[in-house]
Formats: sequence, C-alpha cells, structure tokens
Amino acid sequence: MMLYNFYTAFVTTGVLVFIAIYNTSFINVVTLGGTVLGSAVIAFGTALLAMQLQKLPSGRVLRCVLEGIGCGCITAGTATFLPGWIINLDGSALLFFLVLCALVALINESALKI
Repeated sequence: MMLYNFYTAFVTTGVLVFIAIYNTSFINVVTLGGTVLGSAVIAFGTALLAMQLQKLPSGRVLRCVLEGIGCGCITAGTATFLPGWIINLDGSALLFFLVLCALVALINESALKI
C-alpha cells in the first residue's frame, strides 16, 4: 500500500509542477522535454523526501515545513544542474515558489498519510 501512495504522490506532484512551470514565466525552460524531466526529478525527490519524513515522530506541521524547505532545495538543485533552466528571481517569483512548495508539501502529506 505504501508503494501505491508513493506513486500517487509522485504523479500528482509531477503534474502540478509541470503545469506550474509550463504556464508561468518564473522558470524558463528551453525544451518541453526539459520541463518534463525537471518536473519528474522534482516530484520524485519531494515524494521520496516526504516518505522519509513520515518516519519522524513529530507532528504534521513540522513535517510540512521540512517538506516545503526540501522542495525548495530540490527545485533549486534541479534548476542548477539541468541545462536550459533559468530561474528569474524577483519578489513575485519567491512568492510563487513559496506557494508551489507549500502545495507540494500538502499533496505529499495527504497522499502518504499512514
């Protein structure tokens, strides 16, 4: 059952990240394949992180905060290491990333609920 929940979190997060990157101008990606690959990498990393954080005996709020921070780090790392990814950093982009990482954390938390 846990593997099914992991796949659900992975696919849902991947679709959300792909739609967010494709429809906004905060992250410019050169090719569509790069967008798909980057979304998959971000989704896999955040789902794996959320699965590991489920083992913490702490509360749900702490897990969501750690997942949000991890999502931001995974997104920044993906944009750094994939060619053709350019992040435009300004005030509205930071707000966009904050909302995106919060949504990813909530999706992962609800999909991987034990």
